[in-house]
Amino acid sequence: MELLPIVLRTIHIGAGVLWVGGSALFFFFLEPTMNKLGPDAERFIDEVMNKRKAPIYFLVSSTLTVIGGAILYWRDSSGLNIDWITSPGGLAFTVGGIAAILGWLGGNLLIPTTVMKLSAVGGQMKAAGGPPSPDLLSRLHALQERLHTIGLVDLVLLGIAVLGMASARYL
Repeated sequence: MELLPIVLRTIHIGAGVLWVGGSALFFFFLEPTMNKLGPDAERFIDEVMNKRKAPIYFLVSSTLTVIGGAILYWRDSSGLNIDWITSPGGLAFTVGGIAAILGWLGGNLLIPTTVMKLSAVGGQMKAAGGPPSPDLLSRLHALQERLHTIGLVDLVLLGIAVLGMASARYL
C-alpha cells in the first residue's frame, strides 16, 4: 500500500469539499445578503473579506485541491500518457481538471477584486450621506451583476469538476 496516493486523495477531496461547499454558501447566501444590504453591506464585506479572511480560505482550499489533483492526474496518467488521457475515465478526469483550474482562476482572481470594488462603492455611498447618486447606483448594480455572473460560472465549473471526478473511475 502506497501512502502518497492516500494522502494526496485525502487532501484533494477534503480541500475540494471545503472549496465547493464554501463557494455554494457564498453564491446562494452571502452574495444575495450583500446585495440586499446595499450600501450597508460595507461592514459585512469588511468582516467576511478582511477580518474573517474569506479570500485566504478560498485560496488555500482551492489551491490544495488543484495541486493535489494535478499530482494525482500526473500519476494516474503515467506522465500524461495520451492513451490514458483519451480513455473515457481519462477524459472525465481531464474535463473535470480543466473545469477546476478555470474555477480556481475565476474564484481567486475575479471574485475577490469584484467584492472589494463593491465594498468601495458601498463606502462611497455611505460617505455621501444622502441618497446615492445615479452614477454610484449604476456602478453598484453593475458590480453586483458581475459578481453574480462570475459566481454562477464558477459554481457551474466546480459542478463539472465534481461530476468528472466522481464518475471518472467508473467509466
